[in-house]
Amino acid sequence: MSYTTQSDLIDRFGADLITDLTDRSTPAAGQINGDVVTQALADTDALIDGYLGARYTLPLEAVPPLVSALAGQIAIYILHPYQPNDKISTDYRDALRQLEQIARGVIRLPHVTTPP
Repeated sequence: MSYTTQSDLIDRFGADLITDLTDRSTPAAGQINGDVVTQALADTDALIDGYLGARYTLPLEAVPPLVSALAGQIAIYILHPYQPNDKISTDYRDALRQLEQIARGVIRLPHVTTPP
C-alpha cells in the first residue's frame, strides 16, 4: 500500500508540474513518466515507514489523511531533480518534523494499531 498515488500528486500539484518533474526524455515527451513517479513514491513510502514503524504496526490497515498529505509533500520534494523552490523545501521539512512527532507520540494517528 502506498501512502499517496500519482493521481493524488496530480490532484494536489497539477499535471503540468508532475510532467515537468518526471519527463526526463531528450527531447521532452511532454508526458508524465510513471516509472519516475513510482520510484519517488517507493522512496517516500520507505521514508515514512522508517518513522511510523517506531510507533505503529506496519503496514497500516488504512492510510490516515495526515499521512497521505505528508506523503504528497515528501514525494513532490523527491521528484525535483534539482533544488526545489522554498515552499516545497519548507513543506518537506515540515513533513519530516511531523513524522518525527508521530514517531515520538506527540501526534497520534487515530484508528491505527500500535504494537503490543
